[in-house]
Amino acid sequence: MRHPSRRQVLGGLAGLAGGLLLPGCGGGSSTSAPTTTLPEGFRLGARFADGYRAPAVLAAGSRQRAPFVLVAGDGWPAVEGVPDAVAATVRRDGQVVHEGSLERHGEPGVTPYYPLVFTPEEAGDHELVAEGIVDPYPFRVGDREDVALVQVGDPMRAVDTPTVADPRGVDPICTRHAGTCDLHEVTLTEALALDSPTALLISTPRYCQTDVCGPALEVLLSLAGGTPGLTAVHAEVWMDEDLTALTPAIGAYGLEFEPSLVVADADGVVVDVLHFAMDTREVRRALKRSTA
Repeated sequence: MRHPSRRQVLGGLAGLAGGLLLPGCGGGSSTSAPTTTLPEGFRLGARFADGYRAPAVLAAGSRQRAPFVLVAGDGWPAVEGVPDAVAATVRRDGQVVHEGSLERHGEPGVTPYYPLVFTPEEAGDHELVAEGIVDPYPFRVGDREDVALVQVGDPMRAVDTPTVADPRGVDPICTRHAGTCDLHEVTLTEALALDSPTALLISTPRYCQTDVCGPALEVLLSLAGGTPGLTAVHAEVWMDEDLTALTPAIGAYGLEFEPSLVVADADGVVVDVLHFAMDTREVRRALKRSTA
């Protein structure tokens, strides 16, 4: 089976995973309050690599997070009229291995998403069954050794990320629309040496191409100062505007997508990971775990 190249994946894996590739970061703002029931005709769409359209990103044995969206009858991710939560179960070989509620997330103007958070005990084929939706969504969980991504409980991976003083060949070091952000003062390696909580965000704001990517960098900037002792670092995806060479952070963290937020405690142990989509509530919760 031929998999897409890393550039193709980084350009739109979250869209491809659900069968949709949408230009731009937003799906339009909703002016109506979300409903509590699911309209007929909706189906599930994945905004993560589900193991079928691209190699699996979920690994057995530790806490995993997989963001889903609700797709309306017209084939587009639903923005309005979606519920606050969806009751769901995860099945493997016909057996329920997880059950709970998928809460609605997403910043204003970004397509709402519903993260599934659970700990799969075994690798293999799984399916998400959501109340009010006829067809389950199949996805795969890989063996831990086959998934290159950092996991909760792993040590943070030190990388000499670009700084204002030493861009290390990356130009620009930050594609933030408002200009270089404040998270490029120290490298990730230097941040980890401080023996304090650390957060690494790998994202490329200028080239966001999926409907749920959202303003991840702006969210982290707004929250980082509220976590005692936290050192937050931002790393871009591309070495330059040719968009052909990837920065070292991508390889170090085994990424074939963005954005990705990795949060570690003062011992450098990863306490939370947010891939593909994130909002203020999820980022705040992840940062809080670094000092728990």
